[in-house]
Amino acid sequence: MKVKISTRFHIEGSVLRGTIAGGPLDFDCSVHVDSSEPSEKIAHLIRVAENSCYVMQSLLQPVTVNSSMTLNGKDFDPQQYPLPFERETS
Repeated sequence: MKVKISTRFHIEGSVLRGTIAGGPLDFDCSVHVDSSEPSEKIAHLIRVAENSCYVMQSLLQPVTVNSSMTLNGKDFDPQQYPLPFERETS
């Protein structure tokens, strides 16, 4: 069995201005199997592997991301602070 995973990402915006954003464009997964087992058995194996893959399922299904931050031991929300370039123009 041979598995090849590849992906492409995009990134745009400015780190200095705080507008940087990026994410995946696509993922390619190629599975090559050489086996004397019946095709039905291999199909079952591949379905089980895909359905139990945490990464693949996280990408295929919406998932909640819970994020919390602290600064010097206290709760911290960076969204409460203006971006550096917003302070300059005010």
